[in-house]
Amino acid sequence: MSDERESALDGQLPDGRYDAFILSAESRADAVAVSCAITTGPHRGDVVDLVSTQFATRDPIALIGRPCTLVVRGGEIRIDP
Repeated sequence: MSDERESALDGQLPDGRYDAFILSAESRADAVAVSCAITTGPHRGDVVDLVSTQFATRDPIALIGRPCTLVVRGGEIRIDP
């Protein structure tokens, strides 16, 4: 099923801050892979997958469902918990 929204995520978010919540989290070597759903604005409903060393010492299961903010600058994404 294609996403017909005019604002659909095409692989890169524009620079900015995006309210989101963590859908899933999985341990990786020295990092955690997370999937975050954007909850507001024109990209609401888009899912962003990334690997973060920021949560390497946390239990991935405890991250699921937590709100966060995705910060995009210069094509790089970081998570503000």
